[in-house]
Amino acid sequence: MRRLLKNSIFCLLLVLLVVPSALAQRQTGSIAGDVVDDQKNPLPGVTITISGPAIMGTQSFVTTEGGHYRFIALPPGKDYKLTAALPGFKTVVRTGLVVNVGQTTTVDLVMEPSAVSEEITVTAPAPVVDVQASKTKVSYTTEFLASLPVRRDLYDLQNSVPGAISEGLDYRRMSSILGGTLRDQLYALDGVPMNDPATNYVMANINFDVYEEVEFETAGHPAEVGQVQSTYINIVTKSGGNKFSGGFVTYYTSDSFAQDLWSPEQLKAMGVNPPERYSNYKDFSVSFGGPIIKDKVWFFLNGRRLVYDQLNRYNPEARMAALGLQSQHYDLNHQEWMGFAKITAQITPKIKYTGMLHYNHIYEPIYQNSFGTDADFSYTRIYDHENTYTTNQQINWLLNQNTFLDIRFGYVHRFFPLHSRNEGEYTYYDSGQVVYWGTAGYNDEYIRIKTLGSASITRFQDDFLGANHEFKAGLEFEQDEYHRDWWRANPYYSYWYNYAQQNPYYYSRTNYQGRLRIRICPPTKGQWDVQDHTRRFSGYIQDSAQFKRLTLNLGVRYDYSYQYEPPQGRPELRYDYPPPLLNPIYMQDPNYNPNILLLALIDQLHATYGISPWDELYLTKTKRVVTFKTFSPRIGIVYDIFGNGKTAFKASFGKYYEPVWAAKYNAAQIFGASSFDFRWNDLNRNKLMDLPPTDSYSLSSWQEQNPEFNYYIPDLKCPYTNELTVGVDQQILKDFRLGFQFMYKENKNIVDDVDMYNGYDATLTDSTGLVWLPFDATDPGWDGIFGTSDDQVIRVYGLRADRPVPTFHGVNPPEAKRRYWATILTFDKRMSNRWQLQGSILYSSFKGNCDPGYSATEGESSAFDNPNRLIYAWGSTDYDRPLQIKIMGTYIFPYNIILSAYFQYMDGTPWARTFRRIYFPTGFGAQATYIGDIYTEPNGSRRNPPYTNVDMRLEKEFKIRGTFKINIYADVINAFCRSTVNINQNPYADLYSYATPPYQTLYSTYKQITSVTGVRSLRLGFRASF
Repeated sequence: MRRLLKNSIFCLLLVLLVVPSALAQRQTGSIAGDVVDDQKNPLPGVTITISGPAIMGTQSFVTTEGGHYRFIALPPGKDYKLTAALPGFKTVVRTGLVVNVGQTTTVDLVMEPSAVSEEITVTAPAPVVDVQASKTKVSYTTEFLASLPVRRDLYDLQNSVPGAISEGLDYRRMSSILGGTLRDQLYALDGVPMNDPATNYVMANINFDVYEEVEFETAGHPAEVGQVQSTYINIVTKSGGNKFSGGFVTYYTSDSFAQDLWSPEQLKAMGVNPPERYSNYKDFSVSFGGPIIKDKVWFFLNGRRLVYDQLNRYNPEARMAALGLQSQHYDLNHQEWMGFAKITAQITPKIKYTGMLHYNHIYEPIYQNSFGTDADFSYTRIYDHENTYTTNQQINWLLNQNTFLDIRFGYVHRFFPLHSRNEGEYTYYDSGQVVYWGTAGYNDEYIRIKTLGSASITRFQDDFLGANHEFKAGLEFEQDEYHRDWWRANPYYSYWYNYAQQNPYYYSRTNYQGRLRIRICPPTKGQWDVQDHTRRFSGYIQDSAQFKRLTLNLGVRYDYSYQYEPPQGRPELRYDYPPPLLNPIYMQDPNYNPNILLLALIDQLHATYGISPWDELYLTKTKRVVTFKTFSPRIGIVYDIFGNGKTAFKASFGKYYEPVWAAKYNAAQIFGASSFDFRWNDLNRNKLMDLPPTDSYSLSSWQEQNPEFNYYIPDLKCPYTNELTVGVDQQILKDFRLGFQFMYKENKNIVDDVDMYNGYDATLTDSTGLVWLPFDATDPGWDGIFGTSDDQVIRVYGLRADRPVPTFHGVNPPEAKRRYWATILTFDKRMSNRWQLQGSILYSSFKGNCDPGYSATEGESSAFDNPNRLIYAWGSTDYDRPLQIKIMGTYIFPYNIILSAYFQYMDGTPWARTFRRIYFPTGFGAQATYIGDIYTEPNGSRRNPPYTNVDMRLEKEFKIRGTFKINIYADVINAFCRSTVNINQNPYADLYSYATPPYQTLYSTYKQITSVTGVRSLRLGFRASF
């Protein structure tokens, strides 16, 4: 408690030591500038008034002694109007101004002397270059979003930004963006961070129809933006207005609107299912907003229903048939409700309140994460009615024209149930056909809760130390809870080397060694509440100092974060099912207990470790898992090269730390979803599991069961990314910005698991000798023939048999690293003169020895489990795509006929030839009979074909009366008929180079067609609005 108080006081002092400032994650923009006379002398005392459809009433500002003015916290929107008035001068009116999220629009005004009252209206185009912010961003307005030929989903928008590479799984909505991992994005909905506290991906499907603007801040983050190593995704929602408005949107496609680019005869000949496509897609959305009291209280409401069926292109039933087992094909059905409500109230002229509620409900009879070539229908799970509630309450208080206060509270509650469909069955796996069946891994019910509070204040100080300053500071608090109830009636897996031949020796057929895997969980629901919680206190200070054409953005952020486990426990675990292949002779005993083998294994573990994972066990006091205290400096420079606001040089440096999320650090959680693996040595070779000593069982690894044991080393460091950017933004035409940027990133202090007793150093020795026994295996190369010119020797290592069983802990392996660089050309043309354009051309390199994917970023990737993992470890990551091109554009033809298109190109995915297993000779002296997943060359030595795609939209707008209009549109997805044949090109062989003669067995799907893509589809849309 004393340490908690100490850190809280420290965060408070960060605010008090400087002039405080801005809101934590802004949902607004600004307009600022200078007012001068016709001789360029600054004019103090000018009354500047701003109005527009996005704000309640008007706001006024009196220019400073230096003639400066600003309007802060303006909602994003267009058609803002500025009016400048001063006795003795002509009144100046500037119209058509645009405010974007997180951006300052600079508008300088010139006033001419006049003896009589006179008004001048200036219609100059709105600036497109931000000459104050050093960050890099892409913004999509609601009008731009409405024109895109994409699914109405945040995921499609996210993947359109420069450097974004999709994971390819819609339900998680994860992407690697500009060298980040899949988990490196920070999502915010009206200021509420929406990252799941367990997994750090977006916590809910945020409804597309409530977006007012979406800002993707990809680099150069100021200190006010929290722990994010890649992209801050800032979603600002609609608020209503002084006029009633609303709309109805529907989006539809069906099987009859899709054209397979493969004939039934071709599919049959290739032995694959039809390519993935929507066989049914229905999306309905209704919005309504307006004033409750004009200029005082606005509201906005939205409801959406989304239902679709999607064909499953995978063909696990073919693998099941090869085993002599029948299997049904399955497709995806997704059902979702979304609701949104928002109130905006101007309580007083200086105090504004905003309240928001967002709701999600999802049901899938077959959870889409279960899909795969290796998953029979019986192995899939049910996505059994998720419910997520999000709310945000915010107060904005304008203390005076130079000081702005923001206070907010956020809360997110997610109930996420996943259920198996065959309780009591074993889970089977065949190594040859690579397929699971029987029942899914386990039942899961999650409750994930996020509670947030923040207070921040902005202070502008002109002509201080030779510059105009925007001082910012703020405090944040976040409490995350992760509750989990997981269970499985039958805890056993049944692994087979070849099920069709009834060969159960999964690990080694020559040594008659099989695998026994047992889940460590209760057999029924409600027997425990597994908890991993995180807490964060943060403070930041920042100054944006403008010295005429030069702006310095300086800031620092402090985060104090930790993860902890409250008191919890597990009951003694026993089951109503015996292990698979248990010798039936034991069942003839009148006193037969289905746990007979489990009890023998428990006795064996008690003798060795004094405890087993099936024993009753309790954590009696709160356990601190990890604690990080981090300072994050942020530095940015912006220089208006010609002083006209059209050319800006920008550079930035930032050190960004990774947030603490529960699944990253719950390897320490004894009660988390885990299993124990035993090597079953069938000593009597009867293909049945007998009790020791008839058969023997040895652990493949051990997880500590002492509640006081901390999996992570005491001096564990928080992962971070150093980022450097340099670039130029240039306005080349009216409403057209061109940008060029170079970016460099390096990801360090990566957390991963390491064998605490044996390490991964191949030269490590003990009193007996080498800990890792070297073995030189002959690789026959691509031709698969031993003794030819492409042979090579690969030195691999086996853990000496008398060494401790691998036991892992979390560390920062010093060799772990990822590096990224990119050159990026971006362009952004606002809608004017009937056309708009936005896109990027990028060339990059993303290399490392740690996978940035979903599983690996949980800190248990196996990248440093043993010396074999370091063989050809450095190379292209799976998300390295050197050349990427993304272009989106719209043209409005006469009669309001609108054509839009979206073009994408990216280089293919990297890969390398690997061995599935390299076997050691009998008597080699290692604990295991083989080592697995060995690279024969660096990843990226080979690439799959590039991806090219064009989607198009043809739209007709009908203006009915007043503001009421109807839009009818048709999207052609894959307009130019892209199609691919997916062939497994990796032999992924089992190597027996010690044999006489040496040989290898190839992977069962090598050179086989696993699936095809290629569908051109038509999707129809209807939008009515007023």
